[in-house]
Amino acid sequence: MTPLARAAAAGVASALAYLAEQELDRRLMNPRSDDLLLLGGLVTSNPRLWRPLGLAMHLSAGAIFGMAYVQMAAHLLPGPPWWRGVAAAQIENALLFGLVPILNRFHPAVRRGALAPLTRPVYFVQQILRHLALGIVVGALCPPRPRPG
Repeated sequence: MTPLARAAAAGVASALAYLAEQELDRRLMNPRSDDLLLLGGLVTSNPRLWRPLGLAMHLSAGAIFGMAYVQMAAHLLPGPPWWRGVAAAQIENALLFGLVPILNRFHPAVRRGALAPLTRPVYFVQQILRHLALGIVVGALCPPRPRPG
């Protein structure tokens, strides 16, 4: 398996860890916070397709995250591998969280009440926890590529 394929596989594993953490935090904090509905609702208005499409999109994004992490971030960030993964995941989280006000206003699952409003502080905390799981796993499974030179 090539290093990039290993990174993609590690990204999928980290996306699964994210989903496992999501199920835990949904039970503890906010049951109407489901990123599979969030993602699936971006591509269809059919509620029956939100979760399966969201899962496909989430796992694909995980593979891309793993590859991007290995190619761009793993060797630039300081600290042990798991910490580098956490830092990269939280940077990604911070960048994407800027889209929340737009999604909150127009997303069909939020408008129908299937998802709680995304601008609530509890959702931000959930995203931090989910990206923590994502980052730990991708960092642990993706050793940084050697530095050039």
